[in-house]
Amino acid sequence: MNNSISKIKHLYAYEDGDTITPRMGVQIEAGYALQQFYDANTGNVTQTNFKEHPATLFPQAWSSKKAKTIVPSTTGQQWYYNNISDNAGILDASGAVKAAYKDLFEATTVTVNGSTFPALKIKGNLVDASSKDFTDKYIYYVGTSDGKQFTCQQLIPVRAAAKDALYLLIQAKGADGIMGDDVLSDANDYVEYSAYLQQAGSNVTGATFEFQHMEDGAWKTVTHNAGICEVGTNTLKLFDAAVEGTDLYRCVATFNGEKYYATMEPSDEHDPYYIVDGCNISGDTVEPGQTVTFNPKVYERHYDTEDEDVTAKEGWTFAYTLIRRQDGTVITDLTVTGLTYDNISAKGGLSVRIQASKA
Repeated sequence: MNNSISKIKHLYAYEDGDTITPRMGVQIEAGYALQQFYDANTGNVTQTNFKEHPATLFPQAWSSKKAKTIVPSTTGQQWYYNNISDNAGILDASGAVKAAYKDLFEATTVTVNGSTFPALKIKGNLVDASSKDFTDKYIYYVGTSDGKQFTCQQLIPVRAAAKDALYLLIQAKGADGIMGDDVLSDANDYVEYSAYLQQAGSNVTGATFEFQHMEDGAWKTVTHNAGICEVGTNTLKLFDAAVEGTDLYRCVATFNGEKYYATMEPSDEHDPYYIVDGCNISGDTVEPGQTVTFNPKVYERHYDTEDEDVTAKEGWTFAYTLIRRQDGTVITDLTVTGLTYDNISAKGGLSVRIQASKA
């Protein structure tokens, strides 16, 4: 399948660097989500109670050129809670959690695919009943790699525990059994996604699940194919041949006639080619009056040398698919030549999937 590769560019508010795609890894006990539901009368957390089921976040910055998730430099890294500013970091100068945050967070590390990443354990509830602060929370990680700064962002939804609140939870697990690992590599033969439809944080019964793959600008149902993509009742197991570069899959849960969506982005470190998107903005933030353009090129990796191949490969053609981030809906009333601030804002943020093909 080396005659087709893909890359995904997100357009929303955080900085990623020239060739680094940042995202946050999440480890949490199976069946629990990175979310907080609270009782509207008492303000008490009903699910997930981080005091009983801690969650651990760790940066997963994907380098297209290096074909791997990179470990950031330990110099100058910082975690932030809700706001990024010079004085609001969670860690002090020694790398320990500041006194103001000790009840909520713990600095730690996570080992995934043979690499050790800095991590932040959430051990306290972020819902503040005393102040009636029930707004969504954000955790940011700011780090560097080879002098390039990147920022990983993680939303933690905060919701009232209404009986009709339904949420599709997707959890990734690698062949090594590590939760949150969705990178295929020499140390990880497959990625398995498990889907749970939850009501106010508890699993519901009677839901059905369908898994889909983005192909040629449309979602197509994934069928069971042993050793490539294996489909279970609520699971999807992907092997090397099922993932091209950074790929895009979606789960559709159906319950009582309603559909709920969640997207997954597995990555494969084995692909011999990679795409540089040639985007005119270095990060993902689009400013008022700005128009986003792309000039993608394909390069070949060389695993046996430190030298980068700086010659673009000929004969590749490119196709673009625009996808709404909230539910994975393919956007058909907008093209890649019309990515203005106003258009992106109206869609609530979107992803651009670039597919390179060669006859």
